[in-house]
Amino acid sequence: MSSSIAIEGVHKRFEASSHAPALTVFGGIDMHIPAGQLVALVGPSGCGKSTLLNMIAGLDRPSGGAIRFGAAGATHEPALSVVFQQPRLIDWLPVEQNVSIAFDRVGGVAGDRDAVTQDLLAKVGLLAQRRSYPQFLSGGQKQRVAIARAFAVRPDVLLLDEPFSALDELTARKLRELLQDMWLGAEGERPTGVLVTHNMLEAAFLCDRIVVIGRHSGQIAATIDVDVPRPRNPDDPALFDVHRAIMRALE
Repeated sequence: MSSSIAIEGVHKRFEASSHAPALTVFGGIDMHIPAGQLVALVGPSGCGKSTLLNMIAGLDRPSGGAIRFGAAGATHEPALSVVFQQPRLIDWLPVEQNVSIAFDRVGGVAGDRDAVTQDLLAKVGLLAQRRSYPQFLSGGQKQRVAIARAFAVRPDVLLLDEPFSALDELTARKLRELLQDMWLGAEGERPTGVLVTHNMLEAAFLCDRIVVIGRHSGQIAATIDVDVPRPRNPDDPALFDVHRAIMRALE
């Protein structure tokens, strides 16, 4: 089941080193993401978007405050998946094993592993490449494998760190539509999602809500709801209205 995310008074400070002075990224940020909602974090470079995502993922720790999943007092640890900017595939494993390896994290899978893997690869359009190795795939195909792997664990929480920024715009557009289809078609409940992106139209197309983080304060500068029905068309003029609202907030 999808899981809400509560970010409660989170502080993050990087101590001084021989290479850089001390830096406080967040001085006490609060945010609540309801279960099943997909939220974008946008803001200027260096505002802390990826740092916050890494803390949600457990890859980094807050200096203060807390990040909680589910209702207050819940002890359930959510199934969590991350799609990074780079696919991070294992070069010596074929595509199907790069997907099925995710099942080891959850101690099993409902149904036959091979059948579930092939179903996921069919959904991302790579069934014919299931025995290919990553070095023989294009950048877009590699990211399709990463998306299939992320959905293999039927995540409660799906984190996306600029997943399409390294791709050409035509490929990125196709993968945004694929991600929308995968998220809408997720078995059971849709995962709660957090997307870090510099692409404002991407945020408008994919997300329910957009959180704008300020350049210097490390605080929320604006919150914009995206009231556009799904499935969405990337050329819908309503999304360009959202894009303009984000740009005004950034300015």
